[in-house]
Amino acid sequence: MELRKRLGIYLKKDRATVVCLVPHGGQARLLGAFSLDLDGDEPSGQQGLADRIARACAERGLKFTESAVALDCALFMQHSVHSEFSDYKKIAATVRFDAEETLATDISEMAVAFRIVSKGQTGAHLDVFTAQRSILSDILLSLQSNGIDPVAVSPDAWCLSRYLAHYGTPEEGGRVYALLSDARGYLVGAANQDEVSFTRAFPVGPSQDRKALLTRETLVTAALGGPGSSTTRLCVLDALNGEMASELGSRVPFDVEDCDLAAMAQIDRSELTDCRNVVDFAIAYGAALPESEKDKGANFRNDHMPYLGKTLRLQRAVRFLSISVTVLLLALGVYVQTQLMLVNRYRSVQREMLEPDYLAVMPGEEKLPETMRAAVQKLASALRKIRANKGIGADQGTISAKLTMVLQALNACAGQTDLNVDTITISGANIVISGDTSRRPNTLKVFDAMEKAGLARKKEGYVEKGGRDTFTITVEPKK
Repeated sequence: MELRKRLGIYLKKDRATVVCLVPHGGQARLLGAFSLDLDGDEPSGQQGLADRIARACAERGLKFTESAVALDCALFMQHSVHSEFSDYKKIAATVRFDAEETLATDISEMAVAFRIVSKGQTGAHLDVFTAQRSILSDILLSLQSNGIDPVAVSPDAWCLSRYLAHYGTPEEGGRVYALLSDARGYLVGAANQDEVSFTRAFPVGPSQDRKALLTRETLVTAALGGPGSSTTRLCVLDALNGEMASELGSRVPFDVEDCDLAAMAQIDRSELTDCRNVVDFAIAYGAALPESEKDKGANFRNDHMPYLGKTLRLQRAVRFLSISVTVLLLALGVYVQTQLMLVNRYRSVQREMLEPDYLAVMPGEEKLPETMRAAVQKLASALRKIRANKGIGADQGTISAKLTMVLQALNACAGQTDLNVDTITISGANIVISGDTSRRPNTLKVFDAMEKAGLARKKEGYVEKGGRDTFTITVEPKK
């Protein structure tokens, strides 16, 4: 399965640093990195940068499935805000009100992002970031016009802290990074008990003494509660002047060592030849790393033009699946209907073939029953009648002969026995006679008369009832 590729973009007003990588487990594989600046003859602003980024990615063959933006500190403001809640959902629901109360200004035209620095019984301490909605809209619309829809827009210092947390080596007492790019400085402190590091970003002028500036900012950060422990180690890097630990060590009360951001991620310097400096590269790299649970608040897109890429892809997938299922059901319905039509056609042909034979053996039936099952049942019933009783289609002369023999026997003994005949039933094989006489000897005379007339007795019974001897006898012609 192809791994997900992510694009990290560090955006300034006139520069962009882009990193493309493949996150995999705890490591990531770098696919490409470059920086670009707007020239004087190109369109200015974020649209020009977005056009250049898209063209540069296409020229380098960098393809990606997701992107994220690190926003330069000149494009947003950072504030320290206290929230009465410690639950993330409650903080997210009230952070705008807390920020507006702390800043004492209307922030309706600002997008708000935040990160939880620490939690306590009285609530949470937050770093709140505010950016003009017009700036964010310009950035997002410019990128989207080039097919780049970032899932997150985060502060640059926060993206840098993610890079350092991913590749840094934690030590006892913590470690503080003091980093200078060509125009920005960053201080990223050791993680606190809530596993959140403090961050500071400050501008660096072209004519400033960079060592003096870094010394001052480090001491100010320490005074604000940053690297206050004597065991804290300060890792420094000046992207323009190289190593400076030996000179800075005499100015600050910390153990100072040089920092190599590229070596931390096991990246060869030759892969960064197209980048302006390694600090910008680290910020763009941190933006490209997958977001963790604690990163979800530090995203301006949660408050402004929320990212809908995954939702839209899901909706398109559901729509495609619905259409596919509909077409499949229609095809299945057509197939089933075709089979039913074939079965009905075969049944009609068989009905036409069987109807003449059916009418021939079922006298009185005008037409076949509606179902073949009923026709089979009627035919079976008729067959049983024929087998049990040959009266249907039988020789009527045979029945008359049997009846003649019975009448002769009865006439021969009727006067002597005071005979009354109730019923005479003639079936295909047997003749059943029921009646009564004045007494038992007379009944026996009737039975003898049957035998003399040529009828063999098969079954007989008699009983006295009401002063008469009632009998039933079954006979058949003698063979």
